[in-house]
Amino acid sequence: MPLLVQCHELQPGMRLAADLVVHGRVMLAGGSVLTYSDVDLLRQKHATLTLQVADPIVDQVVEFEDESYEREVAHTTQTKITQAMSEVSERFSRQASLTTVNFKTMHTSVTEVMEYLNAKPMSIALLSRSLDSDSYLSEHAGNVFYLSMILGAAVREYIATERLRHTSANSLDSGFNLNITPLGVGAMFCDIGMLPLQHLFKTDEPLTKQDWQAIRDHPISGAEALPDSFSPTTKMVVRTHHENLDGSGYPIGLSGDDLHIFTRIVRIADAFDAATAKHVYKEAKSPARVLWEMTVGPYRRFYDPVLMKVFCKLIQPFPIGAKLRLVDGRYAVVVRYSRQNPFLPTVIIAFDEQNRRIPKAQLMSPISLEQRRDYRIASFAGEDMAFIYGSRLIEDFAPARQEIETIFQAVFP
Repeated sequence: MPLLVQCHELQPGMRLAADLVVHGRVMLAGGSVLTYSDVDLLRQKHATLTLQVADPIVDQVVEFEDESYEREVAHTTQTKITQAMSEVSERFSRQASLTTVNFKTMHTSVTEVMEYLNAKPMSIALLSRSLDSDSYLSEHAGNVFYLSMILGAAVREYIATERLRHTSANSLDSGFNLNITPLGVGAMFCDIGMLPLQHLFKTDEPLTKQDWQAIRDHPISGAEALPDSFSPTTKMVVRTHHENLDGSGYPIGLSGDDLHIFTRIVRIADAFDAATAKHVYKEAKSPARVLWEMTVGPYRRFYDPVLMKVFCKLIQPFPIGAKLRLVDGRYAVVVRYSRQNPFLPTVIIAFDEQNRRIPKAQLMSPISLEQRRDYRIASFAGEDMAFIYGSRLIEDFAPARQEIETIFQAVFP
């Protein structure tokens, strides 16, 4: 299993375990042995990249969890939806009307992908980010769809209970069984109203009042852009996907029981993917920080606690092969995920305080950080991880959403 190595850790002679892809182009092929010039170039122009580097020594000592099946399913699902949404995005780029989009074909594509996912049950959710900012909204649609479907599949009984309760209370949808097609279609098209605002993702300029209002209105404009053939539930999901459980969301300020179960699912998927999209939002946060803030941090009141409890077990903030710096200064490598507490995986301590490899004969057996609380994570990828050991942030009550000053504030929390 390859190690995930940051650019500043690269050394000549290291061998890439997978292709290095930047903006859709292969810069270095998997199997390449890094030269001095390779290392210098990567550090100068792509300092924030993380690369997969082969490590035969650690592979001989421990068996890493194999996530290739889950990663293939994730890639297939996200790619299919991304490609479908790219057609819509291109029409906007050419200033063409949405009426020329074959929504029936796209609806069929969603159904086919949902059937594919139903046949591929998974216990973890993995995201891939291989596209540049020009393709962000299309990639985002694929990720939100994928996360919504994985979460939806994990809480089917909760969905059935909530749809029955919601229907009897508000007559919102007579089809309250386990048909989650409206969830999938709604997840795919949730940000269709942002397409006319794509230019905002490419500028650091402060938002104008007109920009701010357009962002607040995009759920409504998106729902209105969908054809009459789409179900009322799908349009409702698009219209309400930025509403929060405590009523602080937009565009209307709905809360609690006024939020459909599908809305609550897409709200979580949309917020998590957007908040961790570093190539688009300079304010973006790490998956560990976002997951913690959404579950036990200051933003937990914005999301359905039942859904967040399940979502937290599906998302893994520390990938297999990731190097975690421990409090004692040594570095541990993630070898297995924890399904109970994603912040505390199973690791093997493989590097000393100076980040030098520990000799093979001195390597210990893997350690479950969930069972051995005396081993604590200090940092990951240069970020202080002390927050994962606290119960809550000091700012327990996050301020209600007021005016949106940056594009990032429009998507998170």
